[in-house]
Amino acid sequence: MRHIRGIQKGIGRLHSRTIEEELSYARTSVRRWWWEYLRLSKDYWLICQTSSSANNPRTIDDGMRWLYRKFGDIYKSDFDTWYERTGTYIFREQLELPKVIEIVDDLSNLTETRDDKLLVEIPLDLSQATISRQINRILKQHITMRPANKLQMSQSQFPINPVLYRLPTLQRMHEIWCVHREVMAKPVALEQAKDKYSTKGDLYRIGVALRLSPGNEGMAEDVELHHQRLNRMRATVSRYIGKAKMLIGNVELGKYPVFKKTLPVDRFSKKQRESHAELEKLWWDLDLTSQLSGTKVLDAVNKINSNEIRYTWYN
Repeated sequence: MRHIRGIQKGIGRLHSRTIEEELSYARTSVRRWWWEYLRLSKDYWLICQTSSSANNPRTIDDGMRWLYRKFGDIYKSDFDTWYERTGTYIFREQLELPKVIEIVDDLSNLTETRDDKLLVEIPLDLSQATISRQINRILKQHITMRPANKLQMSQSQFPINPVLYRLPTLQRMHEIWCVHREVMAKPVALEQAKDKYSTKGDLYRIGVALRLSPGNEGMAEDVELHHQRLNRMRATVSRYIGKAKMLIGNVELGKYPVFKKTLPVDRFSKKQRESHAELEKLWWDLDLTSQLSGTKVLDAVNKINSNEIRYTWYN
């Protein structure tokens, strides 16, 4: 009898026979992007850098303490290593999924509890279409008994939020965030920012470098049309950055992918914040780009920093 690993929702396959098979699906799944977005959290990085063990997270926030005990130091290894040691266990369903079964004549395999279950009698001399139609009619009558939120159907410690997400979109937002971090957030944090007018230009250049809206690239002879192009490109980039912020804010709460604004949380004591002063500078030396993106982020940053992409604003 072949051993089947625990149930994994959100990687494209519920059952895998080996960790290698499971990893082959997990590497490009929403679970991978959960890990990638948690790596974008500076607060989580600070906890990883200052905590001596999983049993003693250096934070005053109970939620982040719990998160660190589950995910551990995600900066010490690549995704494959982390997933094999940690991810496969914290993401798997804690209970087997319920199944439709045939009740034997003596009812010996009838489960004791009737919660969330419905017994039906099916005459086998009916056509399959008729049986399906009648079962669906019965299910509709009991629709209120079924979970309205798919999160309620998951027994994982970290269930996938049932939103309409697309993996390429999650990846694109991650790439935009990483380019913005390097081109705009880093110079500001290290007090190396350009003049106050550079922000608009950099937002535009990020959009062009990542080809977010090709129709709004380049100059237009008509001044009004040119301004409209620039504004649309900047708005597109800002919208993606805003959504990435929401994803990061919620992944810090152990939820993903969730596009909902989060309230600021004080995760460190005054003494801890003071001890982070020098450490935070090292945060900007990290390369947080995903291996799934290849050199896309680096190429975009190089184009922007070399001034290869021009930004012209008519007065």
